[in-house]
Amino acid sequence: MNGVSPQHTMPVRYTLDNGAETHREFSATFKIPSQERRERLKVGDIAKLIFRIEVDGGVHVERMWVRVVEVKPGFYIGVLDNDTTSTDEIQSGMRVEFHADHVIQIWQGVA
Repeated sequence: MNGVSPQHTMPVRYTLDNGAETHREFSATFKIPSQERRERLKVGDIAKLIFRIEVDGGVHVERMWVRVVEVKPGFYIGVLDNDTTSTDEIQSGMRVEFHADHVIQIWQGVA
């Protein structure tokens, strides 16, 4: 994934914002966990990501929680832990692939 936000093709399209880039641009007001912590997520941890969702010709931005279910070299696989407010097409349980740079907050779970 190399820092490139994945784009997913579904009835509704979304991309993930790069939280590390946003933090670099607005470091005084946009705080995120350390790079080391974001790169050491474990199965059971819950990460907050910023979803940019294309719906009906418009774009909705939502911060949502994703539970880590698998750790891969350089990226994570998780399942969405909540539903969006902008569409019924993206729901809890949906598979999400993401990189440490997408993580803006971490809630430590239990494996």
